[in-house]
Amino acid sequence: MSNLNFGQRIIKGKTLNRSTKEAVPYVNIGIRNTNVGTISNLDGSFSIVIPQKLISDTLIFSALGFGKRIIPIKLLEQDKDITILLSEKTTLLNQITVTASKQKNKTFELGNRSFNGGAYEPDTTYAGRCIALLIENKDSYIQKGLVFPAYLGKVNLRVFRNNLQSFKFRIRLNDVDSLTGQPNEDLLQQSIIVASSMKNGWLNFDLSHLNYQITKPFFITFEQILDVNDRTAIANGYRDFMAKYPERLKFDTVEFEGKKVVRQKIMRGGIDLPGTFIGISSTKTNLFSCFERENSLGNWKKVHGIVCAYVTLNTQTNVTNDVTTSTEIPCKDALECKVQKLCKDFMDESAMNGMQLNISKGNKTKYSFSLGYADVENNIRVTDSTRFRINSISKAMTSVALIKLMSERKLDLDAPVQKYLPDFPEKKYPISTRQLAGHLAGFRDYNENDLSDYIRTEHFDNATQALRIFKDDTLLFKPNSQFHYSSFGWNLIGAVIEGASGQNYLQYMTKNIWQPLKLSSTCGDDTKSTINNRSKFYDATGQENDLGDLSYKYAGGGLLSTAEDLVKFGNELLHGKYIDTNLKKVLFESQYTTDKKATGYGIGWYTGKDKNGHRIWYHAGDSFSSSSYLIIYPDDDIVIAFLGNSQAGVLFDIQKIGELFYRE
Repeated sequence: MSNLNFGQRIIKGKTLNRSTKEAVPYVNIGIRNTNVGTISNLDGSFSIVIPQKLISDTLIFSALGFGKRIIPIKLLEQDKDITILLSEKTTLLNQITVTASKQKNKTFELGNRSFNGGAYEPDTTYAGRCIALLIENKDSYIQKGLVFPAYLGKVNLRVFRNNLQSFKFRIRLNDVDSLTGQPNEDLLQQSIIVASSMKNGWLNFDLSHLNYQITKPFFITFEQILDVNDRTAIANGYRDFMAKYPERLKFDTVEFEGKKVVRQKIMRGGIDLPGTFIGISSTKTNLFSCFERENSLGNWKKVHGIVCAYVTLNTQTNVTNDVTTSTEIPCKDALECKVQKLCKDFMDESAMNGMQLNISKGNKTKYSFSLGYADVENNIRVTDSTRFRINSISKAMTSVALIKLMSERKLDLDAPVQKYLPDFPEKKYPISTRQLAGHLAGFRDYNENDLSDYIRTEHFDNATQALRIFKDDTLLFKPNSQFHYSSFGWNLIGAVIEGASGQNYLQYMTKNIWQPLKLSSTCGDDTKSTINNRSKFYDATGQENDLGDLSYKYAGGGLLSTAEDLVKFGNELLHGKYIDTNLKKVLFESQYTTDKKATGYGIGWYTGKDKNGHRIWYHAGDSFSSSSYLIIYPDDDIVIAFLGNSQAGVLFDIQKIGELFYRE
């Protein structure tokens, strides 16, 4: 445990319930598909060692019944205690009525009762080791008369030998991955842990009170819960044993699934090692499928030994009369229910505090959803008028200002930027506004290894003043030779608008774009001003964090708006007359590199097709504390906007919403 290699990072802190601020124990923490994973202790405390090669990865905090936290490791400071706030899931399902049958209940048993040894798998550096047994009604163990759906009863795990003062196992149910046959998503959201001091015997988990319906094969998964004291005792005991009996560590070769596998085992007397041995059978492996993973989020691998465990299924629930098991979602029609459930499920899974979704079809609003909290601490809910950061959708908004200035003959997209900004330093090659707008000018984007390049505290009065951040930078390449996304290039466009119009960027946008289009909730996220209905924003740990002053990048990523305003803006581009119709087309025409390759980006807009071949114009945006999407289906006459007050919203599948509506 103390043999740490140079370059590793230690992340430590506590996992707390956001609502109650109480500790959340036994949270799975780790990096997906690696050998790095652990579990928080009873008091929520945790410590995890991150190898240098994984510093650029993300750390996942996952607890049954709570939304996940997915945090870039670069944001977590070495040896500084952090607090991870986890939000409880509150998913509402459609109303379900369960009626007890007059038929007599029958109980069936599925699984493996046989064992001819015990598995000792010391878990000393990390934690969260699991072993999973596939439960299916087939082969020689088929239970005649078992008809699905059936109700979950009891789960039983055979403890072969326990040498600890006490031990704990958590029971999980996992569905079966259709491609790999491995354990997949958790079916139960309750964290059910059984502690025992038994030396051997059957460890029982009574799940009958859940009235959980089983309709298809599933895994019963046993996760050993070891806190830091347990792991230290096991490590010390193993070390002492091997120092005393080094000759007892043996390696042999077995054949598993047609391959020769080298297996390490302790001969003679290993049964006395500190730890818990679970019953394992190696004689009926062709009848069962068993997988294990070494830590909280590691890869599953199929194993030779089959865990001794079984489950009982009942033909009847233990409910004796009509009950409503959950709350009905109030919605007007089936389509609205589908959309609302997608949103609610996403918020529960991602632990995002608040969001807006607005959908229009045929220039008419179909649905508008405002879910969660704009201010968690003060219990202020999101409404249709709550303003969120729109991040890089600011570029799409700014693009219309370019078209407006073109229509007034105040701006030539292909003229050098010095025509409007005489003091801007000339580069090796001339740069035009069109190149800037298409990410073809050669300017850099944020330095990913330097957060101060993105999170800034200095306030700028206008876009031209903010140019000093990057005006002396050397171009990365000859303009038009390649596509390179650059928010700094759009910051320069904000200054071009000031030079061409003679007005401050925010003043120009207010008078010439937002007011004429009646986008009354759209503005710059100006920290010097009091802004009504502004959401609070939350970083990856779940804590409130505004992450700096955005005045340096209004044009490229510093605006506030609502989903309703964004959809109204999208419909102006489809149906409106305020902006010259012919000039609007240039926004959605892909630009090209000098070698004739389409970039898929016009002027402030991505252009392309969704997975079903429907044309889309779109932009997305995110920061460490917010996320946004705006998507237009020009041929289907659909506009959809999504806004969230944490970065978790980048995972929201907005195209799935679009598909629901054009298939309507």
